[in-house]
Amino acid sequence: MSSRSASWCRAMKIITFLSDFGEDDWFVAAVKGEILKIDSNINIIDITHKIEPHDIKSAAFVLKSVCGNFPPGTVHLVVVDPGVGSKRKPIIIEAEKYSFVGPDNGVFSYICDGLTKAYAIDVRGKMSTTFHGRDIFAPVAARVAIGNLPSDFGSEIYDLHRFEFPKVTKRANRLHGEILYIDHFGNLITNIPNTIDVKNLNISGKEVALKNFYGEGVEGQIIGIKGSSGYYEISCNKGNAMRLLDVDIGEKITIKLQ
Repeated sequence: MSSRSASWCRAMKIITFLSDFGEDDWFVAAVKGEILKIDSNINIIDITHKIEPHDIKSAAFVLKSVCGNFPPGTVHLVVVDPGVGSKRKPIIIEAEKYSFVGPDNGVFSYICDGLTKAYAIDVRGKMSTTFHGRDIFAPVAARVAIGNLPSDFGSEIYDLHRFEFPKVTKRANRLHGEILYIDHFGNLITNIPNTIDVKNLNISGKEVALKNFYGEGVEGQIIGIKGSSGYYEISCNKGNAMRLLDVDIGEKITIKLQ
């Protein structure tokens, strides 16, 4: 791994912020305030704060889908932390282009690979046991963004909590997968890569026709498309596929190969 100080551009300091805090309370603002107290020139980019409460796997998928859209040197702050105050570790992950700050609860599972290193944050002093986003993660993310090395905050660790990306299985000429994520429009994003050529999709016993883009389907029609996240998704032209099909994350998908 190349040294961050040698290879990353530090002209613009960027922290992205992903959480399940919602927008009704002061939690997001409090985290941002702690960052800006350290350096008011840091650019804080909200990814979303509407992850369903405690939904670590959805947060992991969103992070995987968006982190590569940012310039090298970006610090990705993730606070979806149902274990706050417990023995789970606060960590920093150093990757080839980015740093990631948050809890060791699996939320970084989909970005960890052989090129990443992880460090446990050495927590000192008294702080809230219910708001580590404000008291631990925000200040650490800010200091990493202004040039501190992840190793400045604690020792390297090797036993991260991780879960596997859901596997696609093959039987005969069919692939079997599942719904990974449901976006704001009700589009059902699967775990089946859109690099695979398929004939049709089947969900809840219903065959879904493949189209090239949303508007190619008849209004209200359930369709399958190659989604921009790199996976097939099931959608509805000017409608909500999740509501029409009455399905949720984890619903099984079958795809017939060409």
